[in-house]
Amino acid sequence: IGDTIRVSLTPEPGGERTREVVVAQEILQTMGLRAFTPMVVACPGCGRTSSTFFQELAAKIQGWLREQMPAWKERYPGVESMQVAVMGCVVNGPGESRHADIGISLPGADEAPVAPVFVDGQRTVTLKGDRIAEEFQAIVDDYVRRRYGAAEPRQREASPGVA
Repeated sequence: IGDTIRVSLTPEPGGERTREVVVAQEILQTMGLRAFTPMVVACPGCGRTSSTFFQELAAKIQGWLREQMPAWKERYPGVESMQVAVMGCVVNGPGESRHADIGISLPGADEAPVAPVFVDGQRTVTLKGDRIAEEFQAIVDDYVRRRYGAAEPRQREASPGVA
């Protein structure tokens, strides 16, 4: 396998064929051959999860990360290798979140409505309330800025004798 593979998908009615490119990139990235965008790891859901909130949050974060990549690629070298975990309960969630660069464990069935956030393996904050998604997105954005640091544009060196 080189830098490219071909994936054929039947598009949704009225859908675009660009989904084929995204799936091909995800295959190459999952195999560890090339990184295109930060990966979102999410649990598939089970009897411990009580809603689709974690699935919706995982999809929202993945979409948001893809939207950020054109700008981030220029400003934050290496950000494409970042791993984000969005887990649906606190049984397996904290472990997965600790192994990711940044992760969140959402409340599952019969669990307190709190969501611990882990950054570089350490629990840093617990989110509560109706703005968990927005607050987590802000934490991810801050993490990218701090960890990957804005690349400064190269300054031209002045030629000798030129003021």
